[in-house]
Amino acid sequence: MSLKDTSTYYGGISRFNHWFSALIVIGMLSVGFYFNDMPRGDEKSYWLKMHIGFGGLVFLFLWFRVIWRIVVKSPDPVEQEKALNILSKIVHWVLLLSVLVMAISGPMLIWTRGADINVFGWFAIPTPIDEMHDLHELMEEVHEIAAKVLFVSILLHVAAAIKHQFISKNNVLARMVKRLR
Repeated sequence: MSLKDTSTYYGGISRFNHWFSALIVIGMLSVGFYFNDMPRGDEKSYWLKMHIGFGGLVFLFLWFRVIWRIVVKSPDPVEQEKALNILSKIVHWVLLLSVLVMAISGPMLIWTRGADINVFGWFAIPTPIDEMHDLHELMEEVHEIAAKVLFVSILLHVAAAIKHQFISKNNVLARMVKRLR
């Protein structure tokens, strides 16, 4: 298996980035949605610390994933209606942009409180800024909206993969799972 993408399939780096990012993002969204509406208390604090700690661990990887997809050319689109190709590109860019917004607004939520990002007590990512209440409130809104946009775009992405696999039967999913010959 080649590490680089070709015109017909995704290489090893893109596949790893895709599936590992999918696990991370779905996990982070699930935990975030789970504790978001909880009342303040020990349980919410536990899940928030897990969310922040894990986010601190995967921060650089998610940036790498977004940059990789921007820099490295994807395989050629499959044959389908032009409108569906445009929609596909939009959904992919919304996914990447949403991940990027989450990876910016998440740390900013912590730093605008004037706090360091504590990664499970193993290390801390120091805050580069002082407490900024108004910016903190804005980042809360941005993070919450981006999470919802990301969730919807994931659903569209999965629905498209299912459509390609079972309705169009054009093996698009195979490009991200195994090498086509």
